Amino acid sequence: MNAIDTGMLRYNNQALKLPSGAAQVQGTGATIAPGGAIDRKSKLYEQCQEFESIFVKMMLKEMKATVPKNGLMGGGQAEEIFGDMLQDEYAKSMTKAQNFGFADTLYRQLSTLGAQTLTTGL
Repeated sequence: MNAIDTGMLRYNNQALKLPSGAAQVQGTGATIAPGGAIDRKSKLYEQCQEFESIFVKMMLKEMKATVPKNGLMGGGQAEEIFGDMLQDEYAKSMTKAQNFGFADTLYRQLSTLGAQTLTTGL
């Protein structure tokens, strides 16, 4: 091992330093808005979940692209359309059933921006 390799190992294995005194989101260092209660019935949260669903669908589509096609399910336009609609539904149900955290984070950011806009008039 040369000096660059040992230096890189030390850098990669150092402890993660998080900001002190700030509320944390799942240990990532991201801060949440003060009074970060989430109104899960609001239109804003509904739109944030929809955005998260689109993101999850993109992830599923890229994952499916790595699987090679075989002769049994050879494809065709109808299969592509059905597969796309199926991925849509999978993404929606995954977003509602699991807490990925993306919709929550987006909601907090957008609701904070909305509160700042109301108070500053920007």
